[in-house]
Amino acid sequence: MRINIIHMGFLYSGGGERVVLEQTHRLRERGHEVRLFSPIIRWQRSFPERLKEAHPERIVPPFPFPLPFREAAAMLASSVLPFRSKEIADCDVLLCHSQPSMWIGYQTNMKFGTPYVGYLHQLTTFIHKRPEVAGNWASKGDFLVLDGLLGVFGRRVARQLDRLCHFHANHLIFNSKWTRSLFEKEYGVSGDVCYPAGPTFMPRHDVSSSRSNMIITASRHYPWKRIDLAFQVLKQLDSPVPLLVVAGEFTLHTVTLRQIAKNMGLTDKVNFTGFISDEELFNLYSRSLAYVQTSIYEPFGLGPLEAQSCGTPAVVWGDAGVKETVLDGETGFHAKPYDIGDFAAKLQLILKDEARWRKMSKEARIWAGSFTWDKHIDILEGILNEERR
Repeated sequence: MRINIIHMGFLYSGGGERVVLEQTHRLRERGHEVRLFSPIIRWQRSFPERLKEAHPERIVPPFPFPLPFREAAAMLASSVLPFRSKEIADCDVLLCHSQPSMWIGYQTNMKFGTPYVGYLHQLTTFIHKRPEVAGNWASKGDFLVLDGLLGVFGRRVARQLDRLCHFHANHLIFNSKWTRSLFEKEYGVSGDVCYPAGPTFMPRHDVSSSRSNMIITASRHYPWKRIDLAFQVLKQLDSPVPLLVVAGEFTLHTVTLRQIAKNMGLTDKVNFTGFISDEELFNLYSRSLAYVQTSIYEPFGLGPLEAQSCGTPAVVWGDAGVKETVLDGETGFHAKPYDIGDFAAKLQLILKDEARWRKMSKEARIWAGSFTWDKHIDILEGILNEERR
């Protein structure tokens, strides 16, 4: 098959970007001709080595001069102007990840008849806000611009256009049952669930060896990820309090997180790694006693799955997509949303009971191993082949 994949933007090393890059690589391995398009490509910010291998192509030409909010401008331009439309349409089927990719897929279908399949990670965030406890999603200037434009032109119109391109897709695929349930409720559309998978390699550190008094969280430093809640959990743990490793590239929000940690007297107990390689990340997983995920309404969350593959039990909120990647009481715990005390108590059970930890660690590796990229690509390839023209 000739498959063109469109992704909203390679701005950071996130779970969605990892999924797109894995799909591109593995579909090519199976002999398909795959081109990858995106309006935004930050070569050094989003899995640099994998991005270089995937070789995505820009939909919108790079601006020849510095431009404020150029990422928001690129996303908007790719949505309303026919950049490379004939090249994008020249395939058997389009695979679209998130907005504006779904809108581009819809336009391409209307103009050229190219079938398009959506792989959906979450509801379009700047239309469907997370609950108040999640904090502000639009911490980045470019996202604030998009949020402001919606305030001018109206979310009702944006919602109808968003529904339109999802409703007319040839097929929809969801990263979790929870994500599918949101689209069923909001737009009356449904489809297949195709889970992402864990890491494709194991760390150098022996996952069965003794661990440091350390816990880890790995996610983008954005307000709605609520990394600060992990600090509150840390304050409630018994002595000796473990070191909390916060992995992830620094953002403007990192300054705020550092100040919160300082105000709570946790400067020496919180380590911000900044950007690290996959190998470094998985070695940190394999040296930690537990993984913690305190983000709100996490649609899937690769972090807990990656950590479990290294034998590291995970504690997550008992809501959203992470419930599907952590087996409560077996490979980790589901804490009562959003009860800091319950989260800390569940984490304490893992940290203080070595026999429980060893059992959970073993079960975590087995459970994570059931999520494979081969299964993922089998489902994806079958759907794309079914919908091709």
